[in-house]
Amino acid sequence: MKLLSLHIDGFGKFKNKDLQFADNMNIVYGYNEAGKSTIFMFIEAMFYGLERAKGRASKSDTWTKFKPWGNGDIYGGRLRFSYHDKNYRIERDFTKTATTPFAVVNETDGRNVENPGEFLKEALCGLSQTAYSNTVSISQLKSATDAKMVVELKNYIANMNTTGNMSLNINKASDFLKEKKKSFTASLDPDAAKTYNQNLTEIRALEKKISSPEFSTHLKTLKEADAITEKRIIDLNSQKESLIESIASKRQHLSDLGFNDKKTIIELQNDLNKGYNDYLSAYENEKKSINKVYSTIFLVLSIVSVILAGYIFKTGKNNFLTTSTGISYQFAMVLFIIICLASLIFASYVYTIHNKDNRHLTELKVNLIAIMARVGSFDSITEENIHRANKTLSSKLRIFDEMEADIAKCEALSVDIENLRAKKAAYASGIDAKKQNEWELEKLMEKLAQMKEANTSLKNIIAENDKIRFEIDAIDLATETLKNLSQTIKNSFGLYLNKDASELIEGITGGVYDSISIDENFNVFLNTPNRLVPIEQASSGTMDQVYLALRIAAGRLMQGRAKELPFIFDDSFVNYDSIRLRAALLWIANNVPEQIIVFSCHMREAQLMTATMQDFNLIEL
Repeated sequence: MKLLSLHIDGFGKFKNKDLQFADNMNIVYGYNEAGKSTIFMFIEAMFYGLERAKGRASKSDTWTKFKPWGNGDIYGGRLRFSYHDKNYRIERDFTKTATTPFAVVNETDGRNVENPGEFLKEALCGLSQTAYSNTVSISQLKSATDAKMVVELKNYIANMNTTGNMSLNINKASDFLKEKKKSFTASLDPDAAKTYNQNLTEIRALEKKISSPEFSTHLKTLKEADAITEKRIIDLNSQKESLIESIASKRQHLSDLGFNDKKTIIELQNDLNKGYNDYLSAYENEKKSINKVYSTIFLVLSIVSVILAGYIFKTGKNNFLTTSTGISYQFAMVLFIIICLASLIFASYVYTIHNKDNRHLTELKVNLIAIMARVGSFDSITEENIHRANKTLSSKLRIFDEMEADIAKCEALSVDIENLRAKKAAYASGIDAKKQNEWELEKLMEKLAQMKEANTSLKNIIAENDKIRFEIDAIDLATETLKNLSQTIKNSFGLYLNKDASELIEGITGGVYDSISIDENFNVFLNTPNRLVPIEQASSGTMDQVYLALRIAAGRLMQGRAKELPFIFDDSFVNYDSIRLRAALLWIANNVPEQIIVFSCHMREAQLMTATMQDFNLIEL
C-alpha cells in the first residue's frame, strides 16, 4: 500500500486541505502547532474511524478533540492510496447525522467496494488499530525519562510475546482458565455415580417384590377399571354441563321473547293466522260494501225534497208542480217533508252501519299488528311479512323441540352417571377389601417412584459431571497448549526480533551497534565486544534507536513479514542528535522499501536529505 493524497473537508484546524504524497520518502514540515499531529491522526482516523465516547468521557475524547473549529463545517475527508496496482479512495464523514459515514471507492474500476471494512482490514494486513499505532504508525516517542522509555520497551516486547497484536495476554488467559477449572471442579458431585448404582440395586429389588404373587393383579385391574370409570363420569358430567348450558341459553332466549312454553308459541301462531284471515275477510267486505252509496243517495234525496218543499212554500198554491199534477198545496208540502225526513233517517242508518264495518276492520288491523310485534319488527301487514312471522315462530318451536331433546339427553346422562357412580362404589368396595395390600403396595410404589426420580436426577448429574470433566480436560489441554504456545511464541519472537532488530539497529546506528539480544524474560541488551549492556544503561538517544528498530521489525512481523504498509513518523527523531539523525535517516531512505512519511517541526531532515542528494518529497504546512 502507498498513500497517494488526502483531502480534509474538516478536521481540527484544517478545512479544505490537500496533501500529495510521493512513493518514496515524504517529509512533512511544519512549525509547532502547525497541525502535523492533526494530519497524522487524520490518516489513522481514515483507516480506522473515530468512535465517540459516552458520558463524561465524550467531552475530552478523540472525536471531540479533532472536531472542526468552524461551526457547521463538514467533519471528515478523503484518503487515496494504491493497493495491488489499483487506486482506491476512502471517504468518511464523522458527523453523527451522516447518511453515508464510510465508503471505499475503487477508482480504477469506477465502483464502490462491497464490504469496505473487510477490504480495508485486508489492505492493512489485518492490523488492529492498536497494532497499527504501535508499529508502522510511529508517533512522538514516549521517552520523557529513561525509566519510562525502558518500561515502554519491556511492555512492548512482553505484549508482542503474548499475542502478537498487543490486545490480549496469555497470562490473563491462563488465569481465566484456572478460575474456570476451579468453578467447574466445585460444581462436580463426586458421589453421584456411587449413589446411582446403590439406588439401581434397590430399585430392582423393589420391582421384584411388587411383581410377586403377594400382590394380586386383581387390585391393579380394579384400580384401572376405577380410573376408567372415573374418567367416564368426568366425560359424561362434562357433556351434561354442556347440555345444561345449552338448555339455559335456549330457555333464556325464549324467555326474553316472552315464550315460556311451547303452547304460547302455538297459540300466538294460531292468533296470527286467524287475525290475518279475519283482516283479509273484513278488508274484502269493506271493498264490496255499497252502504256508502246508499247513504249518499238518501242524503241527495233529502236535499231535493227540502228544495222542492221550499219551492212550493215560496210560490204558494199557484206553483207549477201542484197545478200541473193536480196535487193540493198542503199535501205536496207534507209529502216532501216526509220524504226529506225519511231520507235523512235512512242515510244516517246506512252511514252508521258503514262506520261500524270500518271500525271493525281497524280493530282487526291493530290486533294483527300487535301480534306481529310480539314476533318481530314488521312495518306493514303483507303476505310476505305474515310468512316471515310464521317462519320466525316455527324456528322458535324448533328451539323448544331442541331444548326438550337436550333435556331428555340430560336426564339420560344423569341416569348413566348414577349407574357409573354405583359401579365406582362397587370398585371402591373391592379395593377396600384389599386395603392392607394396597397400602403396602402404594408405599412400595411410592418409594420406587421416588428412587426412580432420584436416579433420573442422578443420571442427569452424572451426565453433567461427564460434561464438566470434559470441560476440565479441555481446560487442561488449553492450558498446556497455551503454555507450549507461549514458549513457542517466546522463542519465535525472540529469535525473529534478535535477528531482524539487530540488522535494523546496525543500519540505524551506522554500525555503532550491530546486534541486540532479548532474553527469556524479554529484557533488552545491546551486544558489545566486551559484554551485554542492559538497555537501561544506554543513553536516551540510543534507546530511541532501539525502539525504532523494534518498531520496524515488529511492524513487518505483524504484516506476515510483508513490506506493504507505509511507515509514518510523527516527530520520531526529536531526541536524535545530528549524527544519529543522519545515520538513521539515510539508512531508512536507502534500506526501507516501504513508503516513508516523516512529520517534523525542524527543517534538518529535509536539509540532510538535500545535502546527501537523496530523492524526497517536501510538504510544507
